[in-house]
Amino acid sequence: MFSRERRPRVACEFTSMHIVAARVTASGVIDIATVCPLQPGALVPALTGTNILERNAVLAAAQNAIAGLGRDREVAAILPDACCRVVLIDLDVLPEKPEEADNLVRLRLKRSVPFDVDKACVSWQAQRVQGKIKVLAAAIFNSVLEEYESILREAGCAPGLVLPSTLASLRQIEAAAASLLIKVDSGTVSTAIVSDRAVLLVRVLERSPVTQGWEKADGPQIVEAVHPAIEYFQDVHGRQIQRILISGADPLEELNLCLENAGMTAQPLVAPERLAESYRGQAGTLGAVAGALL
Repeated sequence: MFSRERRPRVACEFTSMHIVAARVTASGVIDIATVCPLQPGALVPALTGTNILERNAVLAAAQNAIAGLGRDREVAAILPDACCRVVLIDLDVLPEKPEEADNLVRLRLKRSVPFDVDKACVSWQAQRVQGKIKVLAAAIFNSVLEEYESILREAGCAPGLVLPSTLASLRQIEAAAASLLIKVDSGTVSTAIVSDRAVLLVRVLERSPVTQGWEKADGPQIVEAVHPAIEYFQDVHGRQIQRILISGADPLEELNLCLENAGMTAQPLVAPERLAESYRGQAGTLGAVAGALL
């Protein structure tokens, strides 16, 4: 959401468990990817306060992750959902003048964020949904944004595109079919619904603590988080979800067993052909960087 026009060829995702970096070829395939682990507690995403608690460790991981990706120094920075607030705002009228429209969106955001919107980076886009205006807005406190961007700059990169993890993942969904995205991180489960190329729901829920690492997705907990999203879509829009996509949850098979018990099945967000063969087993881990790049 917080972006320039040109899309970088390299992306770097920050999570509380690791730094993920990847590069895309001119033909649209991720050919190099690196995952560098972080010690627990080095990075703790939050809407306010300090996120990066062990700066040297996070910087070293970012440098190592980016080192093998070539000479491109403009990167897409992907931030944890827990440090950004994404809100859908219903409006009757959106002012035509950009400054007035931005002021209205910021005014409405004040009801939804625990920080001063005037000291935040805000990006938004207007969508037409069933003849009504639904604004997709994302906000991040300036000091929190600076923490992450400063790591990339010190690592020798320029953050040219900045996205919350779920919004980055959503960029992979192009079909008009009603699609539910489940984005699993170490501390959150994010759900989002896209239909007819419009984002209709975004929800970020905290996960209960896990002891075996974020990739060991708690299937029952995730199913519990998903049900309200499905029920919302059916009640409000009178239609069924046509597909469920997973990003950040490995192994998919284990999670799918729980989803199938609830009458649902899921598939990886990233199509195998968009990844070099050696990375196809990491489709979940690379979901957000793939969304930013492809």
